[in-house]
Amino acid sequence: MNERAEFHVMGQPLDGAPLHYTASGLNYVYLLNGFTVEDDPDYGRIITIDDEKALHRAIGLYIITRPRILAGAEFRFLRKQMRYTQKALASELGVTEQSVANYEKNKTKSPQSEVMIRLSFLLWVTPEDAHAKIIKELAKRIKEQARKEKPILLSAPPSTDIQRCISKDWQIQIGGLPAITSNCPLY
Repeated sequence: MNERAEFHVMGQPLDGAPLHYTASGLNYVYLLNGFTVEDDPDYGRIITIDDEKALHRAIGLYIITRPRILAGAEFRFLRKQMRYTQKALASELGVTEQSVANYEKNKTKSPQSEVMIRLSFLLWVTPEDAHAKIIKELAKRIKEQARKEKPILLSAPPSTDIQRCISKDWQIQIGGLPAITSNCPLY
């Protein structure tokens, strides 16, 4: 995968060199700001991330809205963010624990499991008072896709209003421009 996703904290100046953020378990995540690097004589290089929880929500939103099959590392990232064990997620998806392990190793993928983990993550990161809006939006898309006799995809991003509510600070940078800006209207 030659993908590169750059994230930044809105309202902060961009730092000089992007930080390759491998702690996410994803090899394509880079931070343009929102971190500090210190050299400690006893411990070496120490990196501190500003609001790591919000960053991980933004990364998760980026993952679930990509119109492609999830990579195993992405599947694992979403599972871990929701604090599911492989066994617990398997139960939620109606598959075996070994199936979840295989998804995470890129051995097999179930289209139904992929849609379900995307939807589960979206609902997990969304404030409860926005759940009804998301479900209405998804129902509308499903009806539209059914009329066109197209397969139902969850990869299209939720409205920018909902995206802004999920991660107010950390945003994805696409082509040098922020993909999402403005305030959250759902609160």
